[in-house]
Amino acid sequence: MDPAINERFHLFPYQRLGAVASVGGLIGAFSGFYEGIKIGSLRYLIENSHRLPRTVGGWYFYHKKKNYVMIVGGCKLALVQGAKYSGAMTGLFGIEAIIDYIRGTIDFASTTAAATITAGTYAWYTQLSRVQSANYMKKGALLGLSLGVTQDLIIWRRGGHIWYMDKLGVVNPQTVNRL
Repeated sequence: MDPAINERFHLFPYQRLGAVASVGGLIGAFSGFYEGIKIGSLRYLIENSHRLPRTVGGWYFYHKKKNYVMIVGGCKLALVQGAKYSGAMTGLFGIEAIIDYIRGTIDFASTTAAATITAGTYAWYTQLSRVQSANYMKKGALLGLSLGVTQDLIIWRRGGHIWYMDKLGVVNPQTVNRL
């Protein structure tokens, strides 16, 4: 019997948090690098548009310096965005694990609550208006609900137990085949 059969993503919470932090950090770093390169390129053009080179050698050094500025800007923004994404993802799944532990069960309700709390925290941090905060929290709850139901279906399909599926009398095909 697999001890992690009822866990989300088939990982225990401490393993899941490490994996989610790494993946979130990588996605944020790639996104930040791409955005930083675009911003660095435009910033360099704006700063030097009044004195564009007039010779072939001048254009060579213009582009050489521009590429350097773009890469440095991309790396800086990659670090910042990677840290933000990693922190947000770790926060979301950490809150989800805490709620699962407090409730004593793993289901979509914990994911929905965690996503709503995370969206509300972000709305508070960015000082959104009440209407914007409410809309943000509604969207967070909807995304959390869809993520939670998807996770529950993955657990159930793998042969794990989901309390509301058992209560509805839905027979899991994986557990029938094992008997």
